Amino acid sequence: MEKFLLVYTTRVVILCLLLCLYSCENNTSNPLEANVVGKWQLEKEFSSEGSDVPLKEFPLSACDKETVLEIMENGIFIEKSYYEDLGTGGECIMDNQDTIGKWKKGRGNFFLFTYDKKDNLSFKKSRITIENENLVVALLHNDPDLDSETFLKFIYSKVY
Repeated sequence: MEKFLLVYTTRVVILCLLLCLYSCENNTSNPLEANVVGKWQLEKEFSSEGSDVPLKEFPLSACDKETVLEIMENGIFIEKSYYEDLGTGGECIMDNQDTIGKWKKGRGNFFLFTYDKKDNLSFKKSRITIENENLVVALLHNDPDLDSETFLKFIYSKVY
């Protein structure tokens, strides 16, 4: 009987320890990381050419605003872009090549995105944050056509 009681007590203690570890593990999830995961829709785009030039909003068409960025928990993101096809009377067409990459949590409130698309612009700096419940993607690159640095800022609102 004492042996049975000892085995039973040991099992209960192990079960309690496992439950405690599991619940503690779930409570340590980063709320910012949880906020970045999901589907985001493009709302606004800004650009400036040169370091002393203020940002100007780039007007987006209704088709541009169908662009979505899906950020998944597994560290992958996919952006599906749309454009207006003037040859078909302005129909919205999805770009045949998605922008794909990897993301991870950086220091502070920043996220690091690495783009896999080979013909994508090479960015000198990037900064991805959540501001006022929007995902803000800011990129700096050298534009060979303009022979200067171009700063781009994209604002996405969360769909889910």
